Amino acid sequence: MNDLHNSLPEVAKLFEQRIAVVGTLAESLEASRQALGRNDAEAIARGAAHQAELCRQWSQLEEQLRAQAARRRARPASSVAADSAEAERSAQLAAEWEALSKRIRYLTRVHWSLLRHMQRSLAVWNRVVAGCAPTYSPPAGLVAIEARPRAGV
Repeated sequence: MNDLHNSLPEVAKLFEQRIAVVGTLAESLEASRQALGRNDAEAIARGAAHQAELCRQWSQLEEQLRAQAARRRARPASSVAADSAEAERSAQLAAEWEALSKRIRYLTRVHWSLLRHMQRSLAVWNRVVAGCAPTYSPPAGLVAIEARPRAGV
């Protein structure tokens, strides 16, 4: 029983860390959304790198939570008893997680939409540039003349 009471604070701490990391990820997505709106390539790249690091941290926390869950499942069922304070904290963490999950889903949909819009804009510019290429490319004969070595050089 004492082993269970020692592991519950560890699990709660992992849940709190996960909520903090995912909250930071949500803030980073919001900042990147503004960078996408401004077409700020440098800020977009910084945001993507930051988000990748946060996702790596999140993955590590999820792995730790899975390991804790496996250890708790291995214990006899009679030792799994939580007092009301732990149950209340667990419910609070679950509610925070649910709200944060909804926020992340919304932000990723917005982010995806902005990226799709930016991709379409770039495709339009690529077609414009490709259409102008014959106009601004040097004539074929001129390229051959410039390629020949000069006599006095």
